[in-house]
Amino acid sequence: MTPHITPPKKIPRYLEDITYSIADEPVRGAEDLFSSKRFLGLYDEKQIMKMLTRAGMVKILSEKGYKDLVISLSQQDNYTYRLYVDFASHQDENTRLIELIVREGIFRPRKTFVNGFDFDEGLSMLLIEWLALQDPRASFSDERPRLPGQAYPGLGGLKNMQSLLYHFGKSTGKDAIIDIPEYYHAAVIYTRLYSELYSLAYSFFSPYDSGQLQAMIRDFKGSHLADVSFAVTFDCLCNARTGEPAYWKPSEEIYPISRKLHRYFSLKEYKDLVHKTMNELSFTMDWDKYHRLRSKGITDEV
Repeated sequence: MTPHITPPKKIPRYLEDITYSIADEPVRGAEDLFSSKRFLGLYDEKQIMKMLTRAGMVKILSEKGYKDLVISLSQQDNYTYRLYVDFASHQDENTRLIELIVREGIFRPRKTFVNGFDFDEGLSMLLIEWLALQDPRASFSDERPRLPGQAYPGLGGLKNMQSLLYHFGKSTGKDAIIDIPEYYHAAVIYTRLYSELYSLAYSFFSPYDSGQLQAMIRDFKGSHLADVSFAVTFDCLCNARTGEPAYWKPSEEIYPISRKLHRYFSLKEYKDLVHKTMNELSFTMDWDKYHRLRSKGITDEV
Protein backbone atom coordinates (compact mmCIF):
# COMPACT_ATOMS: atom_id res chain seq x y z
CA MET A 1 0.00 0.00 0.00
CA THR A 2 1.50 3.30 -1.08
CA PRO A 3 1.19 6.07 1.52
CA HIS A 4 -1.20 8.96 0.84
CA ILE A 5 -2.80 7.26 -2.17
CA THR A 6 -6.42 6.15 -2.12
CA PRO A 7 -6.82 2.91 -4.08
CA PRO A 8 -8.96 3.42 -7.19
CA LYS A 9 -12.16 1.51 -7.83
CA LYS A 10 -11.40 -1.57 -9.90
CA ILE A 11 -13.19 -1.63 -13.24
CA PRO A 12 -14.07 -5.08 -14.62
CA ARG A 13 -12.81 -5.77 -18.14
CA TYR A 14 -15.09 -8.61 -19.22
CA LEU A 15 -17.84 -8.50 -16.60
CA GLU A 16 -20.38 -5.72 -16.64
CA ASP A 17 -20.67 -4.08 -13.22
CA ILE A 18 -24.37 -3.44 -12.55
CA THR A 19 -24.04 -3.03 -8.79
CA TYR A 20 -25.46 0.47 -8.62
CA SER A 21 -28.49 -0.26 -10.80
CA ILE A 22 -29.98 -2.86 -8.47
CA ALA A 23 -30.09 -0.87 -5.24
CA ASP A 24 -33.11 -1.65 -3.08
CA GLU A 25 -32.59 1.59 -1.19
CA PRO A 26 -30.93 4.93 -2.01
CA VAL A 27 -27.21 5.24 -1.49
CA ARG A 28 -26.60 6.96 1.82
CA GLY A 29 -25.59 10.60 1.96
CA ALA A 30 -22.03 11.73 2.37
CA GLU A 31 -22.50 12.36 6.06
CA ASP A 32 -23.05 8.63 6.60
CA LEU A 33 -20.05 7.42 4.61
CA PHE A 34 -17.32 5.63 6.57
CA SER A 35 -19.50 5.44 9.69
CA SER A 36 -19.06 2.30 11.78
CA LYS A 37 -21.02 -0.64 10.32
CA ARG A 38 -21.01 -4.40 10.48
CA PHE A 39 -18.65 -5.81 7.89
CA LEU A 40 -20.78 -7.20 5.04
CA GLY A 41 -23.74 -6.37 7.26
CA LEU A 42 -22.91 -9.37 9.47
CA TYR A 43 -19.73 -9.05 11.51
CA ASP A 44 -18.81 -6.56 14.23
CA GLU A 45 -15.30 -5.79 15.50
CA LYS A 46 -15.29 -8.56 18.13
CA GLN A 47 -16.41 -11.16 15.59
CA ILE A 48 -13.77 -10.04 13.10
CA MET A 49 -11.09 -10.33 15.79
CA LYS A 50 -12.18 -13.90 16.54
CA MET A 51 -12.12 -14.74 12.83
CA LEU A 52 -8.65 -13.27 12.41
CA THR A 53 -7.54 -15.34 15.39
CA ARG A 54 -8.96 -18.55 13.92
CA ALA A 55 -7.34 -17.76 10.57
CA GLY A 56 -3.95 -17.43 12.26
CA MET A 57 -3.47 -13.73 11.46
CA VAL A 58 -3.38 -12.62 15.11
CA LYS A 59 -0.61 -15.14 15.78
CA ILE A 60 1.41 -13.86 12.81
CA LEU A 61 1.02 -10.27 14.01
CA SER A 62 1.86 -11.19 17.60
CA GLU A 63 5.07 -12.94 16.53
CA LYS A 64 6.10 -9.74 14.78
CA GLY A 65 5.52 -7.71 17.94
CA TYR A 66 2.05 -6.37 17.15
CA LYS A 67 -0.11 -7.40 20.11
CA ASP A 68 -2.45 -4.51 20.93
CA LEU A 69 -4.59 -4.64 17.81
CA VAL A 70 -7.43 -2.29 16.93
CA ILE A 71 -10.15 -3.33 14.46
CA SER A 72 -11.96 -0.58 12.56
CA LEU A 73 -14.95 -1.17 10.29
CA SER A 74 -16.74 1.20 7.96
CA GLN A 75 -19.23 1.09 5.11
CA GLN A 76 -18.53 3.40 2.19
CA ASP A 77 -21.88 2.92 0.42
CA ASN A 78 -24.58 0.27 0.08
CA TYR A 79 -22.07 -2.25 -1.27
CA THR A 80 -18.52 -1.37 -0.20
CA TYR A 81 -17.03 -2.37 3.16
CA ARG A 82 -13.69 -1.52 4.76
CA LEU A 83 -11.76 -3.43 7.41
CA TYR A 84 -8.64 -1.97 9.03
CA VAL A 85 -6.24 -3.50 11.55
CA ASP A 86 -3.87 -1.11 13.34
CA PHE A 87 -1.67 -1.48 16.40
CA ALA A 88 -2.93 0.62 19.29
CA SER A 89 0.25 2.61 19.85
CA HIS A 90 0.37 3.81 16.26
CA GLN A 91 -2.93 4.22 14.41
CA ASP A 92 -2.08 5.78 11.07
CA GLU A 93 -3.05 4.91 7.51
CA ASN A 94 0.60 4.83 6.44
CA THR A 95 1.57 2.23 9.06
CA ARG A 96 -1.60 0.16 8.97
CA LEU A 97 -1.09 -3.59 9.29
CA ILE A 98 -4.12 -4.79 7.32
CA GLU A 99 -6.41 -2.94 4.99
CA LEU A 100 -9.22 -4.75 3.22
CA ILE A 101 -11.84 -3.18 0.97
CA VAL A 102 -14.47 -5.43 -0.60
CA ARG A 103 -17.48 -4.69 -2.75
CA GLU A 104 -20.57 -6.84 -3.18
CA GLY A 105 -21.98 -6.93 -6.68
CA ILE A 106 -23.91 -8.70 -9.40
CA PHE A 107 -22.01 -9.14 -12.63
CA ARG A 108 -23.01 -10.19 -16.14
CA PRO A 109 -20.35 -10.96 -18.74
CA ARG A 110 -19.81 -8.52 -21.59
CA LYS A 111 -18.21 -11.35 -23.53
CA THR A 112 -18.80 -15.11 -23.73
CA PHE A 113 -15.80 -17.42 -24.13
CA VAL A 114 -17.35 -20.88 -23.74
CA ASN A 115 -20.58 -21.96 -25.44
CA GLY A 116 -23.41 -22.60 -23.02
CA PHE A 117 -21.92 -20.40 -20.30
CA ASP A 118 -23.25 -16.91 -20.93
CA PHE A 119 -24.24 -16.32 -17.26
CA ASP A 120 -27.05 -13.98 -18.38
CA GLU A 121 -28.73 -14.43 -15.00
CA GLY A 122 -25.82 -12.68 -13.35
CA LEU A 123 -23.12 -13.74 -10.92
CA SER A 124 -23.10 -12.75 -7.26
CA MET A 125 -19.54 -11.87 -6.40
CA LEU A 126 -17.35 -10.46 -3.66
CA LEU A 127 -14.89 -8.14 -5.36
CA ILE A 128 -11.58 -7.45 -3.63
CA GLU A 129 -11.09 -3.75 -4.24
CA TRP A 130 -7.95 -3.53 -2.10
CA LEU A 131 -5.95 -5.82 0.15
CA ALA A 132 -2.76 -4.72 1.90
CA LEU A 133 -0.87 -6.79 4.48
CA GLN A 134 2.22 -4.91 5.57
CA ASP A 135 4.87 -4.88 8.27
CA PRO A 136 5.85 -1.21 8.80
CA ARG A 137 8.71 -2.18 11.16
CA ALA A 138 10.41 -4.42 8.61
CA SER A 139 12.84 -3.50 5.83
CA PHE A 140 13.26 -4.79 2.30
CA SER A 141 16.28 -6.96 1.54
CA ASP A 142 17.85 -8.90 -1.32
CA GLU A 143 15.95 -11.95 -0.12
CA ARG A 144 12.68 -9.99 0.16
CA PRO A 145 12.87 -7.17 -2.41
CA ARG A 146 10.14 -4.60 -2.83
CA LEU A 147 7.33 -5.50 -5.20
CA PRO A 148 5.45 -2.89 -7.25
CA GLY A 149 2.96 -1.00 -5.09
CA GLN A 150 4.59 -1.93 -1.78
CA ALA A 151 5.47 0.68 0.83
CA TYR A 152 6.60 -1.93 3.39
CA PRO A 153 7.36 -5.67 3.29
CA GLY A 154 4.42 -8.00 3.53
CA LEU A 155 3.30 -9.77 6.67
CA GLY A 156 3.46 -13.23 5.14
CA GLY A 157 -0.18 -13.95 5.97
CA LEU A 158 -1.82 -13.81 2.55
CA LYS A 159 -2.87 -17.46 2.68
CA ASN A 160 -4.52 -16.84 6.05
CA MET A 161 -6.40 -13.81 4.74
CA GLN A 162 -7.55 -15.67 1.66
CA SER A 163 -9.08 -18.40 3.80
CA LEU A 164 -10.98 -15.62 5.59
CA LEU A 165 -12.11 -14.11 2.28
CA TYR A 166 -13.34 -17.51 1.16
CA HIS A 167 -15.38 -17.72 4.36
CA PHE A 168 -16.83 -14.26 3.69
CA GLY A 169 -17.84 -15.29 0.17
CA LYS A 170 -19.27 -18.63 1.26
CA SER A 171 -21.20 -17.24 4.24
CA THR A 172 -22.83 -14.50 2.15
CA GLY A 173 -23.91 -16.89 -0.60
CA LYS A 174 -21.64 -15.57 -3.35
CA ASP A 175 -20.94 -17.39 -6.60
CA ALA A 176 -17.31 -16.36 -6.51
CA ILE A 177 -14.54 -14.20 -5.12
CA ILE A 178 -13.07 -11.90 -7.75
CA ASP A 179 -9.95 -9.78 -7.93
CA ILE A 180 -8.53 -7.64 -10.72
CA PRO A 181 -4.80 -7.79 -9.94
CA GLU A 182 -3.18 -4.43 -10.58
CA TYR A 183 0.28 -5.95 -10.99
CA TYR A 184 1.63 -9.09 -12.66
CA HIS A 185 3.07 -10.53 -9.43
CA ALA A 186 -0.36 -10.38 -7.76
CA ALA A 187 -1.91 -12.50 -10.53
CA VAL A 188 0.88 -15.07 -10.17
CA ILE A 189 0.59 -15.19 -6.37
CA TYR A 190 -3.19 -15.57 -6.43
CA THR A 191 -3.00 -18.35 -8.99
CA ARG A 192 -0.54 -20.32 -6.85
CA LEU A 193 -2.27 -19.52 -3.59
CA TYR A 194 -5.71 -20.87 -4.33
CA SER A 195 -4.40 -24.04 -5.94
CA GLU A 196 -2.55 -24.70 -2.67
CA LEU A 197 -5.54 -23.87 -0.47
CA TYR A 198 -8.40 -25.51 -2.31
CA SER A 199 -6.83 -27.71 -5.02
CA LEU A 200 -8.36 -25.43 -7.65
CA ALA A 201 -6.58 -22.57 -9.35
CA TYR A 202 -7.73 -18.99 -9.03
CA SER A 203 -8.37 -18.49 -12.77
CA PHE A 204 -9.03 -15.64 -15.14
CA PHE A 205 -12.59 -15.45 -16.41
CA SER A 206 -11.05 -15.20 -19.87
CA PRO A 207 -9.25 -18.42 -20.88
CA TYR A 208 -7.07 -16.33 -23.19
CA ASP A 209 -5.82 -14.25 -20.27
CA SER A 210 -5.21 -17.45 -18.31
CA GLY A 211 -3.19 -18.79 -21.23
CA GLN A 212 -1.11 -15.62 -21.45
CA LEU A 213 -0.36 -15.72 -17.72
CA GLN A 214 0.71 -19.36 -17.91
CA ALA A 215 2.97 -18.58 -20.86
CA MET A 216 4.60 -15.72 -18.96
CA ILE A 217 5.09 -17.86 -15.85
CA ARG A 218 6.73 -20.51 -18.05
CA ASP A 219 8.97 -18.09 -19.94
CA PHE A 220 10.21 -16.19 -16.87
CA LYS A 221 10.57 -19.14 -14.54
CA GLY A 222 14.25 -18.41 -13.88
CA SER A 223 13.78 -14.71 -13.12
CA HIS A 224 12.88 -13.09 -9.81
CA LEU A 225 9.19 -12.31 -9.58
CA ALA A 226 9.86 -8.74 -8.40
CA ASP A 227 12.03 -7.98 -11.42
CA VAL A 228 9.51 -9.49 -13.82
CA SER A 229 6.63 -7.57 -12.26
CA PHE A 230 8.47 -4.24 -12.40
CA ALA A 231 9.56 -4.91 -15.99
CA VAL A 232 6.00 -5.77 -17.05
CA THR A 233 4.72 -2.63 -15.30
CA PHE A 234 7.17 -0.48 -17.29
CA ASP A 235 6.30 -2.05 -20.67
CA CYS A 236 9.47 -4.09 -21.12
CA LEU A 237 7.56 -7.22 -22.19
CA CYS A 238 8.20 -8.44 -25.75
CA ASN A 239 6.79 -11.04 -28.11
CA ALA A 240 9.67 -13.51 -28.41
CA ARG A 241 8.66 -14.54 -31.94
CA THR A 242 8.31 -11.08 -33.46
CA GLY A 243 10.40 -8.90 -31.15
CA GLU A 244 7.49 -6.48 -30.96
CA PRO A 245 6.29 -4.99 -27.65
CA ALA A 246 3.73 -7.08 -25.78
CA TYR A 247 1.44 -6.06 -22.96
CA TRP A 248 -0.19 -7.64 -19.95
CA LYS A 249 -3.55 -6.15 -19.03
CA PRO A 250 -5.21 -7.08 -15.74
CA SER A 251 -8.64 -8.64 -15.92
CA GLU A 252 -10.98 -10.56 -13.63
CA GLU A 253 -9.29 -13.39 -11.76
CA ILE A 254 -11.93 -15.56 -10.11
CA TYR A 255 -12.12 -18.20 -7.43
CA PRO A 256 -15.38 -20.11 -8.01
CA ILE A 257 -17.70 -20.96 -5.15
CA SER A 258 -20.91 -21.98 -6.95
CA ARG A 259 -21.19 -25.28 -8.81
CA LYS A 260 -21.84 -23.57 -12.13
CA LEU A 261 -18.59 -21.62 -11.96
CA HIS A 262 -16.73 -24.73 -10.83
CA ARG A 263 -18.03 -26.45 -13.98
CA TYR A 264 -17.04 -23.47 -16.14
CA PHE A 265 -13.38 -23.62 -15.13
CA SER A 266 -13.36 -27.42 -15.24
CA LEU A 267 -14.73 -27.63 -18.79
CA LYS A 268 -12.53 -29.18 -21.46
CA GLU A 269 -13.40 -26.26 -23.77
CA TYR A 270 -12.07 -23.73 -21.25
CA LYS A 271 -8.91 -25.72 -20.55
CA ASP A 272 -8.28 -26.29 -24.27
CA LEU A 273 -8.43 -22.53 -24.92
CA VAL A 274 -5.98 -21.92 -22.04
CA HIS A 275 -3.48 -24.48 -23.36
CA LYS A 276 -3.88 -23.39 -26.99
CA THR A 277 -3.21 -19.75 -26.04
CA MET A 278 -0.26 -20.69 -23.83
CA ASN A 279 1.33 -22.79 -26.60
CA GLU A 280 0.85 -20.06 -29.20
CA LEU A 281 2.53 -17.36 -27.09
CA SER A 282 6.18 -16.89 -26.26
CA PHE A 283 7.64 -13.96 -24.33
CA THR A 284 10.97 -12.37 -23.60
CA MET A 285 11.92 -9.23 -21.68
CA ASP A 286 13.84 -6.13 -22.68
CA TRP A 287 16.08 -6.37 -19.63
CA ASP A 288 18.38 -3.60 -20.88
CA LYS A 289 15.46 -1.17 -20.85
CA TYR A 290 14.40 -2.36 -17.40
CA HIS A 291 17.88 -1.94 -15.89
CA ARG A 292 18.19 1.54 -17.41
CA LEU A 293 14.90 2.58 -15.83
CA ARG A 294 15.92 1.01 -12.53
CA SER A 295 19.32 2.77 -12.51
CA LYS A 296 17.51 6.11 -12.97
CA GLY A 297 15.24 5.36 -9.99
CA ILE A 298 12.10 5.42 -12.13
CA THR A 299 10.94 2.06 -10.80
CA ASP A 300 10.98 3.50 -7.28
CA GLU A 301 7.97 5.65 -8.23
CA VAL A 302 5.63 2.64 -8.34
